[in-house]
Amino acid sequence: MESLDWQDVNGDRVEFPGNGLLSAPARTDWFVDPAGGEPTGSAPLRLTRLDGDFQLSALVEAPLAETYDAVALFVHGGPTTWAKLALERSPAGTDMIVTVVTREVSDDANGVAVSKPGRSWLRISRMGAVYAFHHSDDGTLWALARLFTLGPVAGHRIGFSVQSPIGDGLDARLTDIKITPTTLTDARNGS
Repeated sequence: MESLDWQDVNGDRVEFPGNGLLSAPARTDWFVDPAGGEPTGSAPLRLTRLDGDFQLSALVEAPLAETYDAVALFVHGGPTTWAKLALERSPAGTDMIVTVVTREVSDDANGVAVSKPGRSWLRISRMGAVYAFHHSDDGTLWALARLFTLGPVAGHRIGFSVQSPIGDGLDARLTDIKITPTTLTDARNGS
């Protein structure tokens, strides 16, 4: 992981912490409200370029306290072309899998509650121009959360984010990070 060229949203080189900790300042998020308003793109990102098909997975853990606190895997294609797969605190106070796909505006979808609060395995797979978002309780059996495209993949960067849109900040830990240059053959069979 350390040998990859990590960048922030502006393309400036950044280090990916060796201890896997990422922190979000207060009132940070990535969201383009479909009801209008200015796009928000303030949560910290750690991004790298990956060519071809791949699978990126990580165990994410965070003490989600405030509504919308989240730790996420991220696909970044530009300020209004991006997607995130998040372990997020819901308004009901549960920790759940949330996906957001943004093509000019954000398409936000709440998924299932996780079995262990503040903890989940997350995975992004790219198959040609198609992305698959999966989550898992154990890092072995994967459940599909979303299948989508963001247009041509040239220029897309992949990585991690932490957000705290209405809270005072969030520290998250990402461990067991794996990048494999393989093609996922079936997005729906749990592999």
